[in-house]
Amino acid sequence: MFFRKQRVWNTLDDVINGTCEMLDHGARTFNHPWHWPVLGTLGDTGVCQRTVILRSYEEADRTLICHSDLRAEKIRQIRNDARIGFLFYDSKEKIQLRVSGTATIHTDDPISDAHWKGTPLVSRMNYCTTEPPGAPLERPESGLPEFVTKEAAKLADSQAGRENFAAICCRFDRMDWLKLGLTGHRRARFFWWEDRLDGSWVVP
Repeated sequence: MFFRKQRVWNTLDDVINGTCEMLDHGARTFNHPWHWPVLGTLGDTGVCQRTVILRSYEEADRTLICHSDLRAEKIRQIRNDARIGFLFYDSKEKIQLRVSGTATIHTDDPISDAHWKGTPLVSRMNYCTTEPPGAPLERPESGLPEFVTKEAAKLADSQAGRENFAAICCRFDRMDWLKLGLTGHRRARFFWWEDRLDGSWVVP
């Protein structure tokens, strides 16, 4: 269980500092609500959204990292247009966070190697499907080949699925923070311009 402390949100610095803490907890804690954000990309028919797992948050360079199958449609979409956004919501804190920025895809470099190394077996198996995500099936099934399900224990130290693994890194430069309340909501916006941060309160 993750620790919740009472936070105050009276200044823009409170919002920035508290949000950084929540993102850090979200990346490190499985049952934190911000561990499961919605990722939005731009596709041929408009905005495409899906739930992902926040694998890492680097406060120093405002980077969020999630994983993907390299064959997934969102990879093609990001390669066509690197602008992406994340949506977070904490139902207990009543806080919604929207961040957007530019994504990079990492497949065969130190970043992807480090994230693959830290990926548990149960997650590595997801990258072993014979067909890419979204391929049609005649019946509901995982898409995993028989050898994966039968010899899963032997895959723990193997590279099976590594070629299909990718880390998506997003350096965000815009943030929209909303705190819901019975006596009125609070909302703030932030923009990063190179090394300068502009923040302001706005009408919710």
